[in-house]
Amino acid sequence: MKRLLIFFLVIVCTSCVKEQIIRDNEPLPFNPFDTLTYDDNQVAPILPDSNSFLGIHQYILSVKCSQPACHDGTFEPDFRTVTSAYNTLVYANVFKNSADSLYTFRVIPYDTAYSWLHERITTNDAILGRMPLYDSLPKRQIQQINNWILHGAKDIFGNVPQQSNPQPSFFGLVAYVTTTNYRVDTIRGNSPVNPFLVPANAEVDIWFGVFDDITLPPLLGVRKIKLSKTLTEFSSAPALDLITEFTPFYAPAFNNIPAPYFLHYKVNTANYNPGDLVFMRVYVQDGQNASTTEIPSTYSPSYLQTYFSFIVQ
Repeated sequence: MKRLLIFFLVIVCTSCVKEQIIRDNEPLPFNPFDTLTYDDNQVAPILPDSNSFLGIHQYILSVKCSQPACHDGTFEPDFRTVTSAYNTLVYANVFKNSADSLYTFRVIPYDTAYSWLHERITTNDAILGRMPLYDSLPKRQIQQINNWILHGAKDIFGNVPQQSNPQPSFFGLVAYVTTTNYRVDTIRGNSPVNPFLVPANAEVDIWFGVFDDITLPPLLGVRKIKLSKTLTEFSSAPALDLITEFTPFYAPAFNNIPAPYFLHYKVNTANYNPGDLVFMRVYVQDGQNASTTEIPSTYSPSYLQTYFSFIVQ
């Protein structure tokens, strides 16, 4: 039986070899690319406008600035590519500033006076040093950079950038029984994001830690609160005024470090029955964003929505 198996394998292998040899001797299939003729004509490259960012990167930044141990990715701005150069210049924060800390961003569209890039390529400050350090730009190239900034610092697609502005957010919530100043937002059972317990027939002062990158909390717009017994249904709930304080109330934030609270609301639990679960949402607007910020929103994680809720005992 063993000899028979070996004989069968030899026959199969031999057949495979013969079949491969026959295929190798057959003519190759028709290749349509063999009929093409190529000439030596080359398409002329399209040269970018010297006043555009593509031209500025090609003729200036990549040649004179993206040098070893300089702006080659070693530190910002990063001039290795058009994208990295643009993203580390326009509305990019300044790290090494002037003596009077005049500059905030490396490039501000339409404004050369407050664009740090313009200052660095024109300064006569010997300590600060004009950029590039070993190859100062001619007036023509300085003017091209100025033209690009003054015309909106457009990207390679011709779009004027918009400074991103985050919407208001929050850093904590604290609640006290008004008559006793007893803190109740920490009474959440076995999870710090469970609804907290409040006593019935009492007034509970709930403070909301809201902050914004530009607008101070007392100056935020809207400043409303809605309370609902349904997790996701707030459309029919009345919008009630938050109490605004201009002198902050300091209380613990998420990290237990005291933080300034400016907005609060006093809930009368006599309006609810024992066992009622009440969800809360705060509404503010910072003036830079057109839409009102809802905290938490329908799209917030469920644990944040339960964190902003209480149960009447």
